[in-house]
Amino acid sequence: MTNLAVFLGAFGWCAVGVVLLLVARLSHRLGTVTHARPYYRLMDVSAALIVVGALGGLVIEWSSLAQNDQLAHNMLSMLCDALIAVGISLGLGVAWYYWSWLLAERD
Repeated sequence: MTNLAVFLGAFGWCAVGVVLLLVARLSHRLGTVTHARPYYRLMDVSAALIVVGALGGLVIEWSSLAQNDQLAHNMLSMLCDALIAVGISLGLGVAWYYWSWLLAERD
């Protein structure tokens, strides 16, 4: 059951990365119309960080490192989680920059 949970967790984070790529493409179109700076490229970086962190966590869990060296396993797991956290934060910041005008538009 643990292997299934690890796989589904990595799949979920990869899905978040794909959604960030979709939002990056929409932000590119919006930035082209509004002549904004191309900060949407940071969303591509954040999606890559999320996918690398998720796949790295999957590889770490299924490697023999989990049985041999618990300290190294924990440190690498924390690194993968940090990559995901930085990717989410970066993606959120860039999305807020491009799409905050939606919240400012009120009747």
